[in-house]
Amino acid sequence: MLASRTERVVLRMQAPRNSPLIRVAVALLLLLSTPRAAWAEGDQVTIPLIPDGKPDPADTAIVGYLFRPNGPGPFPAVVLLHGCDGLSWRGPQQSAWLFMTEYARRFVHLGYVALIVDSFKPRGISEACGRPLTVSPWRRAWDALSAARFLVGMGVVDPTRIVLEGHSHGAVAVLVAMERDRWQAPERFAVGIAWYPGCTWNKAGLTAPVLILIGGADDWTRAAECRSFVKRLAASGEEDFVDLRVYPGATHAFDVPGETRYVVGHRIEYDRAAAADAWTQVEAFLHRRLDR
Repeated sequence: MLASRTERVVLRMQAPRNSPLIRVAVALLLLLSTPRAAWAEGDQVTIPLIPDGKPDPADTAIVGYLFRPNGPGPFPAVVLLHGCDGLSWRGPQQSAWLFMTEYARRFVHLGYVALIVDSFKPRGISEACGRPLTVSPWRRAWDALSAARFLVGMGVVDPTRIVLEGHSHGAVAVLVAMERDRWQAPERFAVGIAWYPGCTWNKAGLTAPVLILIGGADDWTRAAECRSFVKRLAASGEEDFVDLRVYPGATHAFDVPGETRYVVGHRIEYDRAAAADAWTQVEAFLHRRLDR
């Protein structure tokens, strides 16, 4: 159902259950068809921050974890930004590290170099949930721009096809990093992917297309604010720069597997159907915007 030119409200569908034998066969097929490097732990790298224009002059470098497909390139690439829990959060069934590396591996499977950026540990911070300015979106946006420069410097990345993806706190940084007329650094992202961002932080529009994925029942970063953001962009003639997907009934962090829990008073519940459709939207968005 098309709600507007820019927003699609995704209807839920109950998929038939596969037998255990079929599920095992599919898992083995995916494993065998995925490049070997996609299943590595990722190489830790140090990413120097671009010196001129830093939001905080005290910041010097961050840490990243690099995943890459086999072959000489040039490859498209993605910079991945974690949420407010950093990379150290652990729960009964999931951890932030496993969650982010799963996305990195998905991108490698698509032929991308993937770089997970850790904005917290190098600054001595474990998490910032409920305290978003502990590491501000502007500092994290600079981390992302510096990561893009690092990737280009590797010599195997296509500088015209660098994606910026973030979740929650990291998704806000996506919108800030891609805010029109804000940054003087020459680095630019070809597209952005923002999972359940706060959509009030970007004030001036976007430098490139962004896909926003958010739950209709998100009480932390609200879909209504993203709808208002889309309307503001449309009013300035930038409606083609944003694709908003709202999942009815889905909460914040709907793509994070595990038990239902509350973080700073906000409900977090895994929605398998919404998570699966959202990744399908990511693949379609990348194909539409970047493949050539």
